[in-house]
Order: sequence, then structure tokens, then C-alpha cells
Amino acid sequence: MSEKEKPTFALILSGGGARGAYEAGVIYYIRTQLPKEIAESTLFKIFCGTSVGAINTTHMAATAADPLYQGAYLRKLWMELTAEDIYFADTRALTGFLVKSGFFMATNFFGLNRILGKVDPGATFPFRSILDTRPFITYMRRSVSFAQIHRNISRRLIDAITISASHLHSGDLALFVEKHPDVNYSAGGNPPLFCNISPRHVLASAAIPIIFPSIRINRQFFADGGMRQNTPVSPAIHLGADRLLVISLRNKSIEHRFTLERSAAPEPEPKISNILGHLLNTIFLDKIDYDLDQMRRINFLIRDVEEEFGSEALASINKKRLARRIANKEVTAIRPVVPFVISPSEDIGAIAADIFEKMLRNRKHLNPVHRFFANVVEGEGENDFMSYLLFEPDYLKVLVQLGFEDAQKEHDRLTNFFLNLPLETKPAVQA
Repeated sequence: MSEKEKPTFALILSGGGARGAYEAGVIYYIRTQLPKEIAESTLFKIFCGTSVGAINTTHMAATAADPLYQGAYLRKLWMELTAEDIYFADTRALTGFLVKSGFFMATNFFGLNRILGKVDPGATFPFRSILDTRPFITYMRRSVSFAQIHRNISRRLIDAITISASHLHSGDLALFVEKHPDVNYSAGGNPPLFCNISPRHVLASAAIPIIFPSIRINRQFFADGGMRQNTPVSPAIHLGADRLLVISLRNKSIEHRFTLERSAAPEPEPKISNILGHLLNTIFLDKIDYDLDQMRRINFLIRDVEEEFGSEALASINKKRLARRIANKEVTAIRPVVPFVISPSEDIGAIAADIFEKMLRNRKHLNPVHRFFANVVEGEGENDFMSYLLFEPDYLKVLVQLGFEDAQKEHDRLTNFFLNLPLETKPAVQA
């Protein structure tokens, strides 16, 4: 296959807090178990991530020059990660949170904030977050070489990297993009913010509202990109990708449905963990199904046009579209885009509940913050809330292994995907 015919691959990584360990398992499988010509190839030219996917995205972009090291390094980081690498979890941190929360309640709910503001504008107590994520800044600077990302783009080893965040005051998507000057970003969707990607952009993308503090960039405040674009498919397409590997962190097959039929017994009062878990699931709501449906429709339309009018029909249509340019409106070529989606085969909320329950049996080994959470969210059944925040080795290792095993189940299709072959093979016709 000539360089001109080679497809442009993009890696799309979703948000989901501690669930991001699953992405590391999938990538590790690709780099160690697929055929050598795939595993040792650069593969991806475009990296797009949101929230924890943004963290993994920067790891991938920084290590793109060494594919084997890339997979092993990302797995190692997640296998060794602890809560203390992400947020302060000692007694001092818990005491500080409780004291600050108390002052916030007293000054805002009882009107003392206005009085203090008149006396001393700096004496107010705004609520910033439940957790203090200053250790996360150190972790990012220690584990990711952002200078190497810039060099890889400058050398055109990779084409671009995008980080999705949410602008808090407007609620709009903030799409931070660093790309090579020769790479075009086609118009459409939210306008990109071109910049050199830095730790602050990643911190902003991963700042789960209320739980993690918002991040200031250029005098503006940003938070988790999952509120606007949890699975950043469109940026990859605008940058020219035509084959997309998407790693989603939600199992679509495990969806709970309620009925209005009268049951024999009343429902129990919902636990706070269930409510908080549903809130986080809403933040990380995946719209990937809609994007996939749109891509399939376009792909089927392209196939039908070429079958009806010949293989050159699409090129002819694109030539006419480009010739009919409208002032101040960019016209881009229509092309097929092939997606490949991997998502957890098991309920990650149930996995988190099981691991957290084992931790609770020996409370003295829990850090103070986890003991506090235990009093709030302890209960039976799935625990989506802790599945996002449980940055503990026992849990993360299970997710890494789950990602590895799910990729293993897709070995043949993944191989075909990266070799630009049809994903589905037709059964042999029987005589």
C-alpha cells in the first residue's frame, strides 16, 4: 500500500476517572499481542482524549516514537497508581475539607458572606472542590514529557493531539488542539483553540465538577470535558482521520430499565452512593452511539453511490462540491470513516463495589478520605460513584486486565482494522 493510500488512524479515549485503567489494558494488548507489523508500528497519527482519556492521550502522544515502550509504560503507570498521586488523602486533607465546607455553609447560607465581603473582600469562603488535586499536578509533570509531545508533532511523527474541556461560565465545549502546521483542521462543530498542550489543559479536562477543583487557563475557568464531549470523535474526523479506534468506558449492554408496573414491595430508599453514581454517569454520558450511526449512514451512502455509479463517483462528487465554494464557507471532501469501538464487557460499578467492600473489611488500611467516603457510600450492589474515584492498585489492576481480555476477544477484528481489511469476514458458500 502506497503512502498516499494508507489510512490515517486516530485513537479516541473517553473520560471516566479511575476507569481509565481499562484503556491502558486495551492499549497494552495492541502493543504486545497483535502481529509485529502492527504492534511495533507508530499506528496512530491523531490522539483525542477527554478527562482521564486526556491523561492517557498525553502519555500516548509523548511516547509515540517507541511503540513497545508506549504500551508497557502506560500499563506500568496505572498498575502503580495510588490515590495519593491524584489527591491529598491524609487526615490533614480531610480536616481541611470539612473546615472549609463548614465555613462555606456558614458564610453563604446565613448571609455572613456579604458582611465579610464589605469588611474584607478576601475573607469570603468560596467552595472549590471536595478533593485537593495538587499532587496530580506533580504526577503529570513527572510522568509525561510535554516537550516530547511538541517534538513528535514538529517532526510529524504524529499529526495532532486534542484535549476536550468545558468552559464553566458559558457551558460550551473548549477544544484544545496542538497540530503540525501542515495538518488541516476542517471547519465544522466547535471552533478549536490552537495551543501547545500543557499539564493545565489536561488538569482542566479531568476536573470532575465539585469533586475536583476547576482550572484557570488564561483567566478563564475550565472543568471536565465529559460534560460536553466525553468521547471526542468529531475532532479526529476534522483533523483528517478515516479509521478511528474508540475505547469507551461504559458498558452499553448493562443498562438498567425501570417499569411503572406496581411491584409486590416498595423500593428501598436510594443510597447516596447510587445518587452520586448516577450524577457522575450523567456527566460522562456517552453520545458515541449517535456519532456511530451518523458515520454508518454516510458510509452506506458512499457504498451505494459507488455501486450504482462506479468507483469514481465519489471523486467526481467531491470535485463538484469543491468547485461550488461559497464565500466564507469551507467545503470539505466526503469520505468514508471506519470506527472500531471497544468497551467493558463487565459492569465496572459492580467491580468497584466488590473491591471497595474488601477494603472496608480492614478499615485501618484505608486512608482518611476513603474512610470518610466509606461512611457516605457504603452499601451493597454496584457502586458507580467509587468506580470513578477508587484510584487503588487492587481495583486498577482488575480494570487493566479486563481491558486486555476484551481486546483479546477482538484479536482478529483488531488485526483486520489496522491492516485496512474488512472487519467482518463472510462465511464460505457451501456447495
